[in-house]
Amino acid sequence: MRSRSDDDLYAVENRYLGPPGRPVPWQARYRAYGAWVCWLLPLAVLRQTVGVLPGLLGWVVVGVLAVGGARLTMRVVGPERPAGAVVRMFLAELAAPRSRQAPVRTFVADPRHVQVHLQVAARPVPGPPR
Repeated sequence: MRSRSDDDLYAVENRYLGPPGRPVPWQARYRAYGAWVCWLLPLAVLRQTVGVLPGLLGWVVVGVLAVGGARLTMRVVGPERPAGAVVRMFLAELAAPRSRQAPVRTFVADPRHVQVHLQVAARPVPGPPR
């Protein structure tokens, strides 16, 4: 069984609700399953590499983290902003030129040692009447 959208723009956002008569307890866009797999594979490799939480509990944690990552991803991805555009935007932000100069910060232990230069503005002098 599939849910249909009224708007043709959102027709690509169909959701799989399960077989007829036996709906699944969640609703997810088809893209969400792909996003889940994209999160699951690196997390599974990371779990195997690090070796934390052996056994079934580790796989449950990986699955739950992948669901959370897919939900965060699907908040950003939509019909107006496809996943490819989000990835390209992220990579462009990583490759963007950055300022090489670090800001100069000065820390003073005692504020009495800070030199303050006060400039008092001169009072305006009235000019000739207009």
